[in-house]
Amino acid sequence: MDPSPSAASVGVRTATSAGSSRYRFVVLTVVWAAYLVVFLSRLCVGPLAPFLRDAFDLSNAQVGGLTSATAVVYAPTLIFAGWLVDSIGVRRALLTGTAITGACIGAVALAPSYGTMLLLLGASGLGCGFIYPTAVKAIMLWFPAGERATAVGVNQSAVNVSGMLGAAVMPWLAAAFGWQAGFAFAAVLALLVCVLAVALYRDPRPEDPPSATPPEVPLHELDGARPTSDDDGSSGRVTATAGFVAVLRSRDIWMMGLAALLLGAVEFAALAHLVLFLNGAWGLGVAAAAGMLAFSQLAGAVGKPLSGLVSDRVLGRRRVPALIGMGALAALSCVAFAVLAPGHTGLLWGALFLLGVGAIGWGGLMGTLAGETGGRTAAGAAAGVSAAFVNVGIFLGPPIFGLIVDRTGAYAPAWWALAA
Repeated sequence: MDPSPSAASVGVRTATSAGSSRYRFVVLTVVWAAYLVVFLSRLCVGPLAPFLRDAFDLSNAQVGGLTSATAVVYAPTLIFAGWLVDSIGVRRALLTGTAITGACIGAVALAPSYGTMLLLLGASGLGCGFIYPTAVKAIMLWFPAGERATAVGVNQSAVNVSGMLGAAVMPWLAAAFGWQAGFAFAAVLALLVCVLAVALYRDPRPEDPPSATPPEVPLHELDGARPTSDDDGSSGRVTATAGFVAVLRSRDIWMMGLAALLLGAVEFAALAHLVLFLNGAWGLGVAAAAGMLAFSQLAGAVGKPLSGLVSDRVLGRRRVPALIGMGALAALSCVAFAVLAPGHTGLLWGALFLLGVGAIGWGGLMGTLAGETGGRTAAGAAAGVSAAFVNVGIFLGPPIFGLIVDRTGAYAPAWWALAA
């Protein structure tokens, strides 16, 4: 008797499923590494701030402007890149984003003036903008619904690991070789990850298991976009353009974006000015202040996957209540910075922990909520649009915080403004 075709096909499917199940962790590793180098490039201004201030004779507001410069191009690029990754796939988008980031950040190391540095950091936003929607899209494609918030949280922890790496390495590099060495280090890592993405990442194939290709969220039914049909008459396949239009018309996306804007302003204002605050108001050395920044980043790195795990396993995949709780922790940390007097070091460490968990740790849940709202077809667009709102907050938060400090001569009013 001939071997049963059905049994053979079951064996093939089982082997394929097992391999693809393991491969999703390769995917997570690749997008995590890409996210790390992008945010190392963006966050290195904070730990390098004292060196840049001395080198270019900058005010606090100008230092905040360096942090915001990337957001000028980054925010609109997120929207375009979100649509593009839905069209061209994750692999090409990863290659484009990491290559542009590495080239621009490498050029920053050669900048002769503050204005040139602003322009180059702004240009780097073109590459950085590809990575967030690409990472969310990859996770929506490869991870089942019950693991997505945890996976996005792990991916978002790359932001905090990059912050810890920057806080630990950048001041040392600047002291030993000049501030230029910090940007050169970030550029080399970005180009290495570009090679890694090309070598290891692939988009799902039709034979991959169902968990790797989750069902779409019918945004077209909610927001009026019409799905297209294949030549064979099958429906339900929303094109990238129609999905993008549906995302733009979604009330949920706009409400999510407003919340993300406010949280982004708090997070990046704190990251940009924390070292200067601890150095100026508390009298700590730059190395000690950078160490405390690294501690907050560590708390955020733990908070992102942990909050995702709680949302996936404890809250039944409900993202909004967890986000509200993290926003409350962020506000509480800002109040603590406003009222604590130098010398209360134990309470300061507690405030730094709350800052990390709340003000830094919220991004994974927001990314998951955006990706799930967009579904498989429009996940990139939904993530890109919501992240564009974040970057409006990033653009506004750091310079406004610095301006308040410059005008009042104190940090407390600026912290109260963030808490509000």
